[in-house]
Amino acid sequence: MFKRIALLWVVVYGFALSSAVAQAADSSYEPQPFGGSGLYTAAAMDHMWRDVQRNRDVPARIYYPTGGDRSQKFPVILLSTGLGQSRSDCDYLGRHWARCGYVSVHVQHLGSDSAVRQKTLRPRKELREAFYSPQNIQDRPVDVLFVLAELDAMQREGVVPIDRCDLSRIGLSGHDFGAQTVLGVAGQVLPGYVSYAEPRVKAVVAMGAPVPLGQVPLDIAFADMASPCLYITGTADNSIVATTQANQRRLPFDHAAGPDQFLITFFGSDHLVYSGNRRGPAAANDVAYQRLIAECSTAFWDAYLKGNAGARAWVTGHALTDHVGHVGRVEKKVESSPKRSSKA
Repeated sequence: MFKRIALLWVVVYGFALSSAVAQAADSSYEPQPFGGSGLYTAAAMDHMWRDVQRNRDVPARIYYPTGGDRSQKFPVILLSTGLGQSRSDCDYLGRHWARCGYVSVHVQHLGSDSAVRQKTLRPRKELREAFYSPQNIQDRPVDVLFVLAELDAMQREGVVPIDRCDLSRIGLSGHDFGAQTVLGVAGQVLPGYVSYAEPRVKAVVAMGAPVPLGQVPLDIAFADMASPCLYITGTADNSIVATTQANQRRLPFDHAAGPDQFLITFFGSDHLVYSGNRRGPAAANDVAYQRLIAECSTAFWDAYLKGNAGARAWVTGHALTDHVGHVGRVEKKVESSPKRSSKA
């Protein structure tokens, strides 16, 4: 009993002390403002890879910084686009991250991309079938791993701008089906009990992640998530074609076993705010939410991909909560906890 009390005191005291240190340190860091000039100029190029082994094309748009010392290397973010989306989605994030010193590769996934909704008069039915397709669930993470391998090859060949990528510092991001995709590459057990875990992944930003309720028990699905992760959702983030409702979007955060897990829930934000490319008029608060998504995710990348101690203090301390302010709620699990195993 005494040992348990002593251990609890150490955990609580250590957590309080680390929070105090973080609070003192985070005042020296501020993320680059969204829409500002940034550290670099952002450029973009479209690329089409061909996976001969799978007889499959993998389109992507690459956002990258220009200027600065040519010898400087930039961390890499692979963004998996959502269901019914294309490589042009999340443009606001790609350009902002590039201005902040990141190469952002936005991957389009054939079979569950914008072509699915464009070729039919019943797009919701087609999109639903694409989301639950075992083939698409498998193809998407393999697309991400394939692109990563292609980036390795392009860097060895000195292809511009990939020659400036630091492929030892890899982050993943995704929206909707893309969030499930990158979480699968980061260690989530996907429907069908498959995982495509890539050990080089350092951090993940998952926006509006679907939840595999009734398919994989959540304690198993998220038991091997070892990377820091920022989950972003909203109180109106209901799925348009699948079953995940807004109040369930937090479940990956609740069940993730890895250290440094964060959840931002925006009040009133829906499922379409993340892509920056609504099919119809923009909602009144889209720009405000997108600004915060860009700035908070950049601070997270700065902390876990660039190893910026001030950024990590900003994210783990009070500054992240203060930055989100009254438009959302921030929850954190920043103490390191023993990793649970999915193997009984």
